[in-house]
Amino acid sequence: MPRIASKEPRVITVRVPQKNGDTYIIERKIVYDEKKKYNRVLSSQLIAKIRKDEFNPVPTRPKRGKSAVLDAKVQILNASRMRVGMMDIVAHIGDASGIDSAIYAVTDLGTAQKIISLARYLLATGGQTLPGILTWQFSHPLPYEHGLSEGIYHELFARIGRDESLVQNFFASRVRDLSEKDAIAYDSTTISTWSEGQIEARYGFNKAGDGLRTIKFLSLYSINTRQPIAYTKLPGNLPDVVTVKNAITQMNALGLKTTELVTDNGYHSQQNLSELLLAGFDFLTLVKTSLVWVRAEIDCHRKDFDGIMTACPFDTSTHGVTVMLMRDFQKVRKYGGKASGKQAGDVETFRRRIYLHLFFNQMRQAEDKVAFDTELMDIKSLLEEGKLLEELSEPAQKKAERYLNISRRGGRLSVTFNEEACADANKYHGFFALVANKEKDTFEALSKYRKRNTIEAFFRGDKQTADGLRPRVWSADTLRGRMFVQFVAMCYYEFFSEQLRQLKKSLGTATGDEKHDTKAVLEAERKLKAWIDNTPVCLQLQLFETVENVKVSSILANKRWTTEITSRDAMYLEKLGVKLTV
Repeated sequence: MPRIASKEPRVITVRVPQKNGDTYIIERKIVYDEKKKYNRVLSSQLIAKIRKDEFNPVPTRPKRGKSAVLDAKVQILNASRMRVGMMDIVAHIGDASGIDSAIYAVTDLGTAQKIISLARYLLATGGQTLPGILTWQFSHPLPYEHGLSEGIYHELFARIGRDESLVQNFFASRVRDLSEKDAIAYDSTTISTWSEGQIEARYGFNKAGDGLRTIKFLSLYSINTRQPIAYTKLPGNLPDVVTVKNAITQMNALGLKTTELVTDNGYHSQQNLSELLLAGFDFLTLVKTSLVWVRAEIDCHRKDFDGIMTACPFDTSTHGVTVMLMRDFQKVRKYGGKASGKQAGDVETFRRRIYLHLFFNQMRQAEDKVAFDTELMDIKSLLEEGKLLEELSEPAQKKAERYLNISRRGGRLSVTFNEEACADANKYHGFFALVANKEKDTFEALSKYRKRNTIEAFFRGDKQTADGLRPRVWSADTLRGRMFVQFVAMCYYEFFSEQLRQLKKSLGTATGDEKHDTKAVLEAERKLKAWIDNTPVCLQLQLFETVENVKVSSILANKRWTTEITSRDAMYLEKLGVKLTV
């Protein structure tokens, strides 16, 4: 028996597809018509809609009554709040350094805004992991205003990794800012990874010592301007010494032709020096004192290190002398010649003048001897405990063969020291040597080489303040793109650090201006300098995280205000040339 129809109105909800792909959710009030035998619609109201390709309904805004339109007593305020203090400083860095302009010049607007936004996030947060940007961007203004999700920035990394023109053109813009007298440090570090998708991850020398496979990260770095210039990544099992040839090719491609390359002894070899000479590059490199020709010069000039005239002006504990030498180098012919009768692949010898800078430090001598004795004692103990010589590392095997006497008598192992070899090694403790083809001055060469250590600080910064310690991506292209964003962040960081170094030189110093050279102003500048000296760069930025900009708007007025700051903070911003958002 059919159900008896109700005569009371009832409410139902229906979904009505639209031509544009949206779906309207409509609330209808209906009643059953007994004569016509169907439901009659009494009223209908649109309560929500589902946009095309989405699933969640969006409620519609209720209609406003006439009395609420111009009600002076009850106004609806629209308000927003953004943390602008730190981001204004970061924006100033990007503008003053020219880095932002260079990024905009090498790619499209959207891609450039994404790269700059991610790099600013890494700088401002001190290297927080990238997923943190999902909520962070809601309270911090960034160039890319449409929002960065994990999917967006991973797709960005992959696209950058495939776009070598973008990367190399940015490097070329860095080169154009260099002067002809700039010295370029060249060095490498390793990045450990668990990823199976990184084809360049290999077992080799691991600077972190964590036993993981590594990827080698090599960089060119201006030691004069304290700015990173370019980078490349290679398999982690390649030795540093084989990378110089490609570095020369990259420098030529970028337009680096008259600079001096400064390296440590990991890059020294006769072949590399030959390549640099043939390419027209000057070089300054640390060499091993174990080389026969270097030891011969140390022996010839050993007495010279005792004189006060050989003491370094900026480090009197170090004494140095310079020897000019003519050395033979070799090159392989690329092409044959009928006139010369030589064939492609023939090896030719050419002579060049070089400068061997020898140095001796008595404190280093004591340290070297302690380290040498400790290592030999450890190797001796391992052998006496039953470890086979073949089980030791290759350097340890060589030292055991040279400085230990190992013998067996009746199945009993005997390990003693080769006193003559050990005494010979002790003669060269405390010495180190630099080789250059241009730099004649002993202590200018030492100063340049010590400045090379700034690239080590750059590598530490990349790992600690740009989230470069672990790749956190799966493919090689994606890692290449991620490294580029980290590199841009470090360009920001290094520029700002240098700006602070230059600022500290001017603080608390009289300039001849009567308004500036008052006791109160100079004292305030000295306090600011002390604060900068004792506060890491990232914490200096974080201090301005409390500076907020609030915007409030209504039908009748728009208002905005910015958080007040102290006089010291105001001086800091003024000296840097930063203007807060107002």
